[in-house]
This record gives sequence, structure tokens and C-alpha cells, in this order.
Amino acid sequence: ATTKASRLRATASNKHVQQMEPIRTEVAQAILARFAKNKKKDEDTPDPFSVADQDKDGFVSRSEFHNFMQDCPGNFSRDQLNRLFDFLDDNRAGRLDRDEFTRCHTVFYRVSRPQVDLVQTMGVAQGKLLRKLEVNEILELVEGPIKEINKVVRVKVRTMKGCDIGWATSTGSNGVVFVEQKRVHFQVKSSTTLTDVLSAKTCTTIRPLKDGELLEVMVWAKTDPTTGLRRLKGRALRDGAVGWASIEGNTGTVHLSMV
Repeated sequence: ATTKASRLRATASNKHVQQMEPIRTEVAQAILARFAKNKKKDEDTPDPFSVADQDKDGFVSRSEFHNFMQDCPGNFSRDQLNRLFDFLDDNRAGRLDRDEFTRCHTVFYRVSRPQVDLVQTMGVAQGKLLRKLEVNEILELVEGPIKEINKVVRVKVRTMKGCDIGWATSTGSNGVVFVEQKRVHFQVKSSTTLTDVLSAKTCTTIRPLKDGELLEVMVWAKTDPTTGLRRLKGRALRDGAVGWASIEGNTGTVHLSMV
């Protein structure tokens, strides 16, 4: 009965994610467009969370979220934004912490062909070549996608490896895909635990993670300041459970590997 219940929860969770991901992506692109439009040359991009957190209490309330989205392009209904807010609110607290809010402006891309150029500027000239991107490398959207007159689609991205920022061709004029929007998954390679917070020292275990399980990345890996371990926030496809897990252990044991 427990296994059947877990399967039903997983099916419901995965269906809900499929329904919400398109609106989450659309909202993310709108937020990024807002900040790209207002950014002045050589200025750092404002932190969206700090802008949205109007009362500076360290959280974004539902009303703050609606107010924030009013200054973003796009025509989102109140119902759409309410459903997105609830989707992002993993803690069911009626407010979004920084990591939860970050998901509403994070879109990942994956390099699908070898030797893709990461360049300084958009357009035919493209400017200085920053470096070649590796196949399967993960990128985070900064601006775009933008379709040029020649039908080439370009995206401004930040590489997760090295944090280089530049423009890459997403789709060529002939339709060939070079970098593709993707949800990123890690697989459990050795048993570990799914916990409620980043800190491995102060966390509470949600449940064990078994070999072979898949986690969809919700917040990219960051270093736990209490242990030095790299940990990511993910959603377990098996039952929809959301939490933090270590990529490697203290002794170097690999717990999670990208697939």
C-alpha cells in the first residue's frame, strides 16, 4: 500500500511540475528581460530577490511577488502568479525564501553539440571568443532567447563551470540546436540523505535517497559553509520530495552524478 501511495504521489507531483514548468520558464524570461533592459553598461545586475523583498524581512510575500511582477514584461494573470507562487513555496510557509524565489528566474540550458562558441556580444560580429563550450555543459540563462533577422536564436548565459558570461547560439538558421533548454537531473550513485536545509550540520533528514534515484535540480550546487560540502536542492522523481543532498561526502565518495 505504501509503495502504491508513493507511486500515486510521484505521478501527481510529476504531472503538476509538467503543468507549471512552462509558466515558470515564461516568468523567468520576463524577469531576466526586465533587468537586462534596465541594466546600464558596466553596472552589476541588481539582485532580483532584494528588489522583490520590499520590506527587507528576508522573504518575498505573495503581495510582494505580485508587485514585483507588475514591473516585468508579459501578461500574467493573478491566478497564474498565485499558482506559481504556491509551486515555488516548497516550505508551504506562505512566503518565499531566497532559494525558492531564485527558481522563478532560473532557466538551465545544456550544450548539445561540440565546439559551441561562447562570445562577448550578440549579433553577426559576435565580438571576442570567450571560450568553446563542452558537450553537456550546463548553462544558466541571463538574457533571451532572442531571434535575429537571419532566424538564428541566441541566448546570453552564465556557465555553471567557471561562471563565464557570454552569448551562445541556441538554434542555427537551419534549425540545428546547439544549446537547448533543459531540466537538469542528478542520479544517486551511493546512498545519501535528503534534508530540509543546506547546512548538513543543522539539517533534519527528510528521507534516505537510494541508489539509482533521480533528483531534478531546483537550486544549483553550492558550498555548505558549515561542512565545505557541495550540496544541491532537488526534487526526487520517485515521490516529489524536495530537499538538499550532498554531491560528494567528506571522504570523496560520489553520492550524486549528473545524467
